[in-house]
Amino acid sequence: MAEYAEKGLSLRWDAPDLVAPASKGPGTRLVVAARPPHPSNVVTVAYTVDGGATRLARGYRLQRAPRPDGEEWFAVDLPTQADHALLAFAPILSCSGREADPRRGGFSFTPAPPPHNPPVPGPENPGAQARRIVPSHPAPFPFEPKFLFRVTAPVHRDKYPVGVTPDGLRLTFLLRGGGYVRGPALTGEIEHRGGDWMRIRPDGVGIADIQALIRPVDGGIVLTEYSGVVDFGPDGYGMLAAGGGPKRAPLRFAPRYLTSEPRLSWLNRLQCFSVGEVNLERYLVEYDLYCLPSTTVGED
Repeated sequence: MAEYAEKGLSLRWDAPDLVAPASKGPGTRLVVAARPPHPSNVVTVAYTVDGGATRLARGYRLQRAPRPDGEEWFAVDLPTQADHALLAFAPILSCSGREADPRRGGFSFTPAPPPHNPPVPGPENPGAQARRIVPSHPAPFPFEPKFLFRVTAPVHRDKYPVGVTPDGLRLTFLLRGGGYVRGPALTGEIEHRGGDWMRIRPDGVGIADIQALIRPVDGGIVLTEYSGVVDFGPDGYGMLAAGGGPKRAPLRFAPRYLTSEPRLSWLNRLQCFSVGEVNLERYLVEYDLYCLPSTTVGED
């Protein structure tokens, strides 16, 4: 059960005793108790579907007079959703210019119960008897990207063209000297070995296959192996197959890093992502690297 009070108003929801006749349709019916009773009481439910944008649905009273316990009960019928959609809600009580909204009090959205009238099992709905799984964390999981460093990596033109194969256009971009990383988390040089063994799909999207070594200025060695996409555009496949290509192409990579250096062991725990571009006029790869840390960046 959940309860919330604000500005002399109180709400109660998600309780076993809050029951009402099932809705006539296949949607989900919610029951919310409000007090004190008042003719101007209005209950609205803010709800999400699969963690998406917040929507609103207005409720209606279930009885003409207040209950003996001093509550008014309101029912809210949520629209029918796609099978297995995850509904979550938060009730809001308004009365004569006052409002009680549990979200202001730190309440998360409450998982909604499954519909009272689930689909009838049959050949078209073989899984209708299985109860919908209610998530334990219906709200979007919080995350805070952290900037680690900028990567600047010059590469050679393809010296070993494989060309068009049954697995797409294959290109090789080996690292040139002079590459480096600079940022608050790590500063160092990119070793003059490694590169990108890229596959270009017919739609012009390049699938990267990158291996490289970073030597931090204060010692150690860091290995990185990762994939990601470079969008050369709808005409990119033909242009690159003919030896050309666009001047610039955006990239999105998902690097991970491995090292045996104790001082840098925090890198081993990270999943990173990068935003940048490939400059095919200068044959230069540049991107900013971010992480979604599970621990404090830079600390064990």
